[in-house]
Amino acid sequence: MLLRLALVPAAVWLASLAARRWGHAVSGYLGGMPLIGGPITLFLAMDLGPAFAAKSALFTLAAVAAQSAHLMSLAHIGQRRGWLASLAGGWTGFLSVALAVTLLPMSLALAAALAAVGLSIAWRGLPRVHGESPPPAIPPMELRLRLLAAVALAGLILWSAPVFGPTVSGVLLSLPITGSIMPPFTLALYGPGALARLVRGFAVGLTGFSSFFLVVAATVQAWGIAPSFVAAVAAALAALYAANRAVRARP
Repeated sequence: MLLRLALVPAAVWLASLAARRWGHAVSGYLGGMPLIGGPITLFLAMDLGPAFAAKSALFTLAAVAAQSAHLMSLAHIGQRRGWLASLAGGWTGFLSVALAVTLLPMSLALAAALAAVGLSIAWRGLPRVHGESPPPAIPPMELRLRLLAAVALAGLILWSAPVFGPTVSGVLLSLPITGSIMPPFTLALYGPGALARLVRGFAVGLTGFSSFFLVVAATVQAWGIAPSFVAAVAAALAALYAANRAVRARP
């Protein structure tokens, strides 16, 4: 259990180092990827079985729509208000959509459609990026918060999954943990322009997140744990690459 809990913040730490080197957009790419949810879902599959992991991944995929609502609310409020109001608006958007998702009779097609529509709306509606922003310094306090939040989420889900079931676990896996730590610091330290760049990076990263959980939900029971998760990682990286190319091709 301690090794599992250590793997999750290790992934977050490596992503943070990469963000320092390559800037706000890359920070968003990595923040949107399943660096926390992916390993935890693997542990759920190993402990509770492929059927549990498949259903959990299904609701995680559907809750991408809630993550998109979080990004939209957080980013637009952040253009006019401070980080606290921005964060509160983001969480209001997430909880509103996530609650609705849990009440739906979920299927793979519906979950994929919700994720695709949410990301499409977010990409079209997020604030535009203007000019350049300096690379994020990532203060020590922010890095500590990222790592502590990752450990706390991993522990909460691994403890609560057998109690509350795959639906709750799936929605918890979609909680915007890095999306609630990185944007407030970015807004406070670098301003609304850097925040816009970061959240657009998150939207690109969430394409990889969605692809990962789509593959797990569709294949883990039929293929088994190892082949399914290898394919999910490959799909996430391919989706991130394609989305990044599409973004760079835009005028």
